[in-house]
Amino acid sequence: MLIAVAAASIMALAFTTEGLQSLRGQRGAEQGTAAANAVDAALAQALDDFTNDSVWLLPLGVAHRRSVTVNSIGVAVQWQRHQPLVASLRTHARIAGGRRVDAAEREHYRAVWLAPPPVPVFAALAANGKVTGRTGTLVSGSDVPLPTSPCGLARDTLSVPAVAATTVEGEVPGGWPEAPIPAPVDTGWWRELGTALGAIDARVPATTVSGAPRPFPTHRDWSALHWRGEIVGVTGPTRWTGLVVVRGPLIVTGTVHITGLLLLEGAMDASAGQLTVQGAVLAADASATGVRLGARSHLFFDRCAVQMALASVARPTLAPFSLWQSLPRQMR
Repeated sequence: MLIAVAAASIMALAFTTEGLQSLRGQRGAEQGTAAANAVDAALAQALDDFTNDSVWLLPLGVAHRRSVTVNSIGVAVQWQRHQPLVASLRTHARIAGGRRVDAAEREHYRAVWLAPPPVPVFAALAANGKVTGRTGTLVSGSDVPLPTSPCGLARDTLSVPAVAATTVEGEVPGGWPEAPIPAPVDTGWWRELGTALGAIDARVPATTVSGAPRPFPTHRDWSALHWRGEIVGVTGPTRWTGLVVVRGPLIVTGTVHITGLLLLEGAMDASAGQLTVQGAVLAADASATGVRLGARSHLFFDRCAVQMALASVARPTLAPFSLWQSLPRQMR
């Protein structure tokens, strides 16, 4: 009799234990699904908030962390830029159970390509007209970084032509003895630039400027500036770090320094100023007037500065995780 009672008790305990394990397993599966849904939603929201979070302003290699709540579940979100146009996005959620072993965790870790408008950067200075300079004017296509470059001092990229234009000449005959030999100009590149400017319009609306020349406004590094005017005058001393877009003829006076990318829809006259650009300049002028540089104009190609500037108008695109990202034509 005692044996029968003991056997029945053991069987009842076994059934109870099996039922509890089944209930715990069901609850764990439900928590796992909830955590997975939370990290999915947080990932999508982080991509939508890319602009508001100003991810392009994050220093390379520095993780930016914040917490969000999705359906009462806390989710950790981490952005990190590894290269100017390559980032990673991590979302992680943990739902604690009654015991430590019952916790449910889910995580996404995705590579993100920061896709910029297709700006055709293929020379330190590109123009669909002529480029004129003077003794002392310097344009270099060698990718030599500044000591303060956000990408560091190492470079694994080839240099580009110093100038791509229809002609390069001195302001007076023989007045620019160090003038670089211009590279051939692709007749359609300025149309590509027009397409890219249309995309930039949608992301950074232009501000109309008029009147006397002005310095650049106060800004955070690696921001975008978009000016439009019948004549746009910039006077120094002034500095801009990031992307500068000018829709209209540009006149430069005083000391003007740009680290990044200068895009022009119009001619440029810097003959009376001291213009320094660490990055690249593209000038698409419908009249083909071209670019006039002064004796103190110094333009140096810098691929990192160009990409950092383009990141200010880029949009995130999820990509399969890879240490190598395929770059568009203008970045190769």
